[in-house]
Amino acid sequence: MSVRGRLWIHGPGRLEIGDRVVFDAATAPIELHVGPGAVISIGDDVYIGGGTSIEAQEAITIGVRCIIGRFSKIIDNHFHSVAGNRSERPRSVAVVIEDDVKLGPRSILLPGAHVGRGTRVVSGSVITRRVPPHSLASGVPAVLRPLPEPDSGDPSEPLDRSDK
Repeated sequence: MSVRGRLWIHGPGRLEIGDRVVFDAATAPIELHVGPGAVISIGDDVYIGGGTSIEAQEAITIGVRCIIGRFSKIIDNHFHSVAGNRSERPRSVAVVIEDDVKLGPRSILLPGAHVGRGTRVVSGSVITRRVPPHSLASGVPAVLRPLPEPDSGDPSEPLDRSDK
């Protein structure tokens, strides 16, 4: 594990960190909050950019070889209801980021997000649900498109299937 800058770790829950994980907080602190009985699990060879906040009340899992862009936010609980009794905490829903995922800077993953293997999330996108493997997710809320075939050119460009 390598830490550049400040890494703030709060809470009594369990934090599992794989091998060769980089917390690059040189530009802004990274915050990990693990609530009582919660687990944050970070796989091997993961890069987490400065300003990122990961907050678990139940479970957040980050697979191997993932890149979490600067100032991203990953939460498994909204911490209060938007209607009714705002002092009651809603139910937590686990967040899963599978292997080889790249989250662009300022991406937001909300409770119940499940990002499939090899997916690319464009900067500033909001993920609220399951994203299939090898997708390109962009927007608020994210719109999903398949990634291009590996030998078809620029991997950041979605496939154009309009002619098929």
